[in-house]
Amino acid sequence: MRAFVYILGASPNPNKIECRVPFEIDEKEIFFGPCKKGLRQKLKKEVDTNGKLDSETFFIGLNASNVNKERKKERKIVWAGKIQSHYTFQLANKFLIDNKYLPITTDLKIKNFPLHVIPFKNGYQLKSDLHSKKGKWILDIVSKQKFVKYDENTNSIMLKDGNSFDRDICFIFSNIFFANRFEKGIEISDEILDVFRTKQPDKKKIDSFAVFGYRKDHSVDGKTGGWLELDDPSSRRLIKLIEKKAEKIKKDSKSSPTENLYKTNKNKQRGCK
Repeated sequence: MRAFVYILGASPNPNKIECRVPFEIDEKEIFFGPCKKGLRQKLKKEVDTNGKLDSETFFIGLNASNVNKERKKERKIVWAGKIQSHYTFQLANKFLIDNKYLPITTDLKIKNFPLHVIPFKNGYQLKSDLHSKKGKWILDIVSKQKFVKYDENTNSIMLKDGNSFDRDICFIFSNIFFANRFEKGIEISDEILDVFRTKQPDKKKIDSFAVFGYRKDHSVDGKTGGWLELDDPSSRRLIKLIEKKAEKIKKDSKSSPTENLYKTNKNKQRGCK
């Protein structure tokens, strides 16, 4: 059992995810497509080497740095999930759009849904405004732009001989917690901090905001582009704490869960970093 803990760089709200990745499909499932390029590359390599992933792999996301109206910095857990299945982006188009979620195909194909590429010839074509900056989306699929041939006219890519789409992987997670459903994140308790401190013995200063400690220049270490990997038993302990706190939030929540989360206000969503 293992867990990858990271910070959502484009979403500073401690009580709501304001970027498109991850995307809550419903109370049971979460889609994770582009974003966390290095982590997806690591997991893609595992799949290519072993044919599968560790059967118990979790992602835990925390909000980005912020200062609220009271000038108080807040860091919370805004989502957590267990990898249920993985796909290439090509298979995701076939399975997620054409088959399993056929009844809601119309909603899934709107720009709000972060499946941003479609199969094109022997490669991919961008079909979304997510990561639409010229050429940037390519790095969601492959680690080096020189590995592919880019056609500016069709905004598509094809592999050059001897290379591979080494970031071509996306996931469906079982939904443990998603802040948007309750507009409330999970607070970083002393018990949760103890897990972070135990797994980062080289960090002298870890608190409820600087969960990865501080850099030498005294700025908060956000592990930009990176993550903290927890193995068993630390990951098991953290997941149990999250599940317990998530259940309490669910019980205490007075607002009714949103019925149709596909129709989230697109103007309030940001592309991930």
